[in-house]
Amino acid sequence: MLITSGQNLQFFFTALHSSWGLAYGATPVVYDKICTTYPVGTEAWVSGWIGMYDKVREWTGSRQTAQPAPQTYRVEIQNFEQTKAIDKFKLQDDAVGAPGIYAQNVTNMAIQAKKWPDYQVRDLLQAAGSQASTQRQLSIDGLSHWNAAHPVDYYDSSKGTYCTDFRGGVSVGGITVGGAMGNNTYSTLWNEFASRKSESGEALGVIADTTLIPPQLSVETRTVLTADFFAAPTLGGMTGQVGAASNVLKGSSDMLMWPDLAASPTTWFMLMLGGPVKPFSWLLRQAPDFTYRINENDPVVFDTHTYLYGSVSRGAPAWAFPWLSAISGP
Repeated sequence: MLITSGQNLQFFFTALHSSWGLAYGATPVVYDKICTTYPVGTEAWVSGWIGMYDKVREWTGSRQTAQPAPQTYRVEIQNFEQTKAIDKFKLQDDAVGAPGIYAQNVTNMAIQAKKWPDYQVRDLLQAAGSQASTQRQLSIDGLSHWNAAHPVDYYDSSKGTYCTDFRGGVSVGGITVGGAMGNNTYSTLWNEFASRKSESGEALGVIADTTLIPPQLSVETRTVLTADFFAAPTLGGMTGQVGAASNVLKGSSDMLMWPDLAASPTTWFMLMLGGPVKPFSWLLRQAPDFTYRINENDPVVFDTHTYLYGSVSRGAPAWAFPWLSAISGP
């Protein structure tokens, strides 16, 4: 189709907009499985949180009053864009096979726009790209989210700490927890997850229901979570086992394989996704749009005989409660 009139030009870009919308809607994503999404109306998101209330006590003597002290967690919204250009004269001359080649280009743009939250959440987990800064890596308690010493009680250090970073294996109560994916490392981390306590000393009730992995760990993780039997000379505190044993870990969590984690092929995550709050957050200020500049009076078109089209999006990933997630690996 030769773009020789304003009407044809408008039709051409309307068709591109439709192609963008179809591809955007059909592209699968992962972030919504592991993140709670919060709409944001300002340039920053501020979340207030307080610790757990004390448990009910037997009433002896006078009442004992505890006043919660709210804390805040602030995350700056980030701006993103993608922009493409078409030479006006080449489009008019149909020199590049319009509209087919541009429809394919717009489809790819839509896929990238839809996966924009995926990439940013992935980068938050891996401390990469736009999420690599120290400030972005700080969790709600002011420490890096993947940390060996999160305080159990923000105001009382005597209650100890808990770990969310088990890379290399971490000693907890004399037992090495976590490390490279395997039967024993998985079981020790699952048990540690379920043992986490609140400020009151009672169990938080955090049960890991999802193991998030890169594609390279699919075989190992699938074996741990779905095999009927395995050889288990050591499992948790049990040693000296002989022969095959029933796989008591089978079905203990779901496996979620995320291809975008491939840059860290041995790192895996344990998550609780079944609660009211997911372990990570997605802060949406403005969803990706599709706009174009084709008016002949537009300075870009007039001065450079160039049509522009693209999208703008605003948002940011953020951490939720640290006790809802853990990272592990060799």
